[in-house]
Amino acid sequence: MRFLLTVVTKDLSRLRRDPLSLGTSLGIPLVLVTLITLVFSGGQATPQGRLLVADEDGTILSQLLTGAFTREPLSKMFVMETVIRKEGRKRMDHGDASALLIIPKGFQDATFHNRPAELQLVTNPAQTILPNIAAETLSTMVDGGFYIQKVAAIPLRGVITGQEPSDQTIAQMSVAFNQLGRSLSKYLSPPLIRLDLNVAAEKQEDTNIAGLFLPAMLFMGLLFVGNSFALDIWKEQLWGTLRRLLTTPASLGAVLGGRLISLALILSGVALVGVAGMRWFAHVPVASVPLATIWLILSGLAFYLFLLTIAVHASSPRAANVIGNLVVFPLALLGGSFFPFEMMPDWMASIGRFTPNGWAVMAFKGFVSGTAHTKDFLIGAGWIAAVGSLLFLITVRRLRKLA
Repeated sequence: MRFLLTVVTKDLSRLRRDPLSLGTSLGIPLVLVTLITLVFSGGQATPQGRLLVADEDGTILSQLLTGAFTREPLSKMFVMETVIRKEGRKRMDHGDASALLIIPKGFQDATFHNRPAELQLVTNPAQTILPNIAAETLSTMVDGGFYIQKVAAIPLRGVITGQEPSDQTIAQMSVAFNQLGRSLSKYLSPPLIRLDLNVAAEKQEDTNIAGLFLPAMLFMGLLFVGNSFALDIWKEQLWGTLRRLLTTPASLGAVLGGRLISLALILSGVALVGVAGMRWFAHVPVASVPLATIWLILSGLAFYLFLLTIAVHASSPRAANVIGNLVVFPLALLGGSFFPFEMMPDWMASIGRFTPNGWAVMAFKGFVSGTAHTKDFLIGAGWIAAVGSLLFLITVRRLRKLA
């Protein structure tokens, strides 16, 4: 027991003197999940451009024409700015706006006296969506103005010009709208088309990007920490620590057990911070904090033993580093420790769930969501203990040859 305590103290002291190795292993996933959350959680983007209006008419009709761009949803897409024609042309040449609308002088008078009038819309060729929206909006309004002009141009002249309408004007307007109603009555009463509306209510939920990526990043961090600690055994071999231990009563199994204890202490802090991050950073309610926390610790220890077994069978420290990275990165990519399974193709996700870290990630999500319980935890912990014991024995046997 005293020897185990000595090994644990030694490992923690080494970590205290060189915290950068652990910080790098955990910092990369932390930075990734933060950047991904900031990039994908900005809400739905709405295109916005600038619409220049050169209103040379300055009448009620021209104001009604541009008024559509001051109301939602167009007001969220366009910032409307009044300019003179020359300035608007100059700014369009410099690409400072999405479109320029020129309303010529006499536009209102020409409209209500059935004379030709030309609206000019100059669009920015470097943009596609917003100029088309402006063009379609104006086209719709011009079509509507055409039909109003046909039906009520004469009665509306007096109203638009500000003159008090006479009894005859009001009567003409009434007759015009009555004739319009009669012409449309054969389509509206009874309606020739019956619309059956069935609304399927769907609950639209915003995707929680942090909640989606944080479990993956946690297990990526566990893989990186396990690989870093596994490669550390070669430092012990180069320093002669393993060789000197063979001349003492202490066993290599006790050394490895001490390293597992020190790693478990480190992983305890990592797991507590990770589970707290699920709740406070990702805003994901954790159904069972103890099970989720202990599962992270056990998973990290299992990854360490797995990667340590690979490292001690390498021919040199450099080979161990190369082989370890060749194992860790494909596992992270395929096993849901870089991209979550929900964002992967179905065939790839189905394969990734059978990897060690993929199986551990799925179990962890079950403890977080509450779909997995104590029984599932005990079964999973039993498998980790069984496989971990086998890896422990294989590693101890190899360490004797490595020393």
